[in-house]
Amino acid sequence: MIPLWKRIRTANALGVRTVRDQGGSKNGQIACSISVATAASRVVFFERTAGYGNPMSWKLPRLVLWTIFLSFWVVGCSPTRPMFLQDTGDLSYYIDQATDIEYPDVEIAQLDEVSQAKSPITVVDPDFDSFRDMTLEQVVSIALQNAKVLRGYGTPSLQGARVVPGIDNLIQGPAAVGTIYNVAVRESEPGFIGAAGQLSDPSSVLTNSGLDVNQGVEAALADFDAQYTTSVFWNHSNEPRNTRENNPLERRVFVQDLVSWDYEFAKKTANGTQLLFRNNSVFTENNNPLPPAGLQELPDWFRTSLEFEVRQPLLRGRGAFIQRMPIVISRIGTDQELANLEGQLQNMVANIEIRYWDLYSAYRNLDAAKTGRKAALETWRILKDQFDEGADVNIQQVAQAGEQYYFFDSSVIEAYNNLLVGESNLRWLMGIAATDGQIIRPIDEATMAPVEFDWTSSLNEALAYRPELRQERWEIKKKELSLAYAKNSLLPELNVTGLYRWLGLGEQYSKSGETTDFPQPGSGAWNELFNGDYQEFALGLDYRMPIGFRRELSNVRNAQLKLAREIARLEDMELDTARELSDALRSIAANRRLMHSAFNRWKETTIEEEHFKEIIEEGLETLDVALDAQRRRAQSEVAFYNALTEYNKSLALIHRRMGTILAYNNISMAEGPWAAKAYQDASKHARRRGASRVLDYGWTRPGVISRGVVDQLPIDQADGMFEEFEYTPMNPGDSLEEIETPVPNPPRNRQPTPAKPPQGGPEDSLTLTPPAGTILSFSDALGTRALMTFEPNDQNSEPPVGESVRPAMVDEPVSVTKTSGSGAQIKWDKDQPARVIRRASFDWDGLGRSSRAVEPKASRAVIKKVD
Repeated sequence: MIPLWKRIRTANALGVRTVRDQGGSKNGQIACSISVATAASRVVFFERTAGYGNPMSWKLPRLVLWTIFLSFWVVGCSPTRPMFLQDTGDLSYYIDQATDIEYPDVEIAQLDEVSQAKSPITVVDPDFDSFRDMTLEQVVSIALQNAKVLRGYGTPSLQGARVVPGIDNLIQGPAAVGTIYNVAVRESEPGFIGAAGQLSDPSSVLTNSGLDVNQGVEAALADFDAQYTTSVFWNHSNEPRNTRENNPLERRVFVQDLVSWDYEFAKKTANGTQLLFRNNSVFTENNNPLPPAGLQELPDWFRTSLEFEVRQPLLRGRGAFIQRMPIVISRIGTDQELANLEGQLQNMVANIEIRYWDLYSAYRNLDAAKTGRKAALETWRILKDQFDEGADVNIQQVAQAGEQYYFFDSSVIEAYNNLLVGESNLRWLMGIAATDGQIIRPIDEATMAPVEFDWTSSLNEALAYRPELRQERWEIKKKELSLAYAKNSLLPELNVTGLYRWLGLGEQYSKSGETTDFPQPGSGAWNELFNGDYQEFALGLDYRMPIGFRRELSNVRNAQLKLAREIARLEDMELDTARELSDALRSIAANRRLMHSAFNRWKETTIEEEHFKEIIEEGLETLDVALDAQRRRAQSEVAFYNALTEYNKSLALIHRRMGTILAYNNISMAEGPWAAKAYQDASKHARRRGASRVLDYGWTRPGVISRGVVDQLPIDQADGMFEEFEYTPMNPGDSLEEIETPVPNPPRNRQPTPAKPPQGGPEDSLTLTPPAGTILSFSDALGTRALMTFEPNDQNSEPPVGESVRPAMVDEPVSVTKTSGSGAQIKWDKDQPARVIRRASFDWDGLGRSSRAVEPKASRAVIKKVD
């Protein structure tokens, strides 16, 4: 027996300390009262248990507790700091703050492009080792090879007629960028892990939010996996009982050893039927009396049973449509992740092409600035020489020419810095080092051929191929299925259950050889079970229904509203797609006309500059007009190449907004290789499925939710692109196969075409192969016409590289010389120099009939025979 005062002190200390620590100094009075009441209740409990129910055994403690309580009530209590025994006051181990800025224990090897990057090239330190001439195809190829993370995933946009690349915000928002692992991560999401070995209720259904849980197909299929559970328990009893000493039927002290073990296999079918097979076994040994006085035949015995149970929902939760719905929803989630990844890949390719042409424009702007600076320096020197020689030139004119030089010098600095920035942006999209001693130089020439898109076909392609619209259509399909699934919850629960059991009882668990029947000694439990003498069965119906179906109706209404919301979103997304496509078509038309206007402006200012150069040499007082002509000539050249690059960028943008930019660049998405073990497992599953028996679920089979695979490339381009895969099983110990990394084509050894003052204007370019001596009439998009006579060329050589220009408007015939290259050599009869017409081709249908352009960048033209 513990003394009373020790119990009171212990309970009081526990109660007061706990409540004081929680309440603090402001609640000290309340803390004392609560602690006293707690102590009183604990003491009364201890005294009642210690007194074995004697009412008089706890009267004295109650009197003592009331005395203590009244003492606290009269004297009161004030908040005090707690006191602890062995308190040294050393708090050096105490941390006076909750969080510190710490660095994670992570070691990831850096890329060589990061660790070995050189110092950046600047306008102060402009030197570099060499140029790196690259085509657009090579740039895209390198970028795709390094595209574990889709850099440049931002959507390009329009600012007026100017195409702006998407914003790359990877370092501040890495979760939004797509990677090559996103689809696999989505496919392997586990969702939630429930209790192992447990099957859900056969008629249970999920809510809309629970149905759309973030899980992969494998996790959803796990609901149909077979479940296995087993357990073993040993229970030893030594129980005194209220019985007489000489009771022949029951001992005063009951001693028993009870050992039970069981196992169960459970499986849910695609139709919702639950199949359960279990075995329960029990071993019992006790000291109950045996015959003749007792009622127990054997001192120890085994009991075992085999059970087969079937549970089938008849209303709610019945059918393959309902049971397979989580799998279908999970597969739709994977398709949506694929569409999202494709959209970001399209943005990446579009941004690469936009950055490529921006760099092309930066080189042209730098050339124009250098040309203007050279002309301004020459003018400044001429005027300075004239001023020194005492000619009719004042110091103001010399200073004005010097200001012109420094204006162009600042333009050169700014253009060179813009070139370095554009080159760095392109390097980032390619996934290479920011600086490696080389400077990328585009060698593809921008196209000047007019391109016209049919509005109806372009809009239909955009509505069919835009991955954002496909992703939203999958969301609508998901909501339609969710609504049908939610309506199933309006049915009441009606489940039928069938159970069949075989029983066996014996002195031994199992006995071989000759056996005796129960209850004779030497009998076996499993022997009795297989004799089939003891069998049981049970049938049952379980019906449950909520009155009012309030939650179920709310679930259906929620599914209807979500479906209506997604349909409204798709309608406006299609409307926005039409708006974006029309804006892109307007930008193409505007940039094309701006290119024509800037070209003519460049041509006129070039003539004006040449004229004023002669005037300056003669010393006439027209310096301000001459300097302004130099500046305007440089500005017109920059304006032309800016319009030219914006025109090419608009072509990339319109293909992005039609969703065809991957096919336009001959790019397709494919699933990466799996581990060799995965191919072995797939082969094993395929053979097992081929050897199995197909069960036809009849009208419960789920409906079609997909219209088939999306054609990523045109049929004529896709044929022969992918080789048929032949699987060879691996032997144990074989290493995994290595995937060879594709290498881009080597760059062509040619320099970019230098900028020259043009003689004509950008227009259509053709490759013609009509019979010799044929007189043709060419009609371009603006209505310009020229008569051309085709004459064969015996040399059959490549045409010289030159500018893609249009022939001037002439009334005389024009000779077209056949070549084996990518163009036709045009020569006018008026002793004009030959020009090469390139960058377009036409499918020749024969004379007398119209021919349509087959390349995307070709213009619309009509070729016909002229009498």
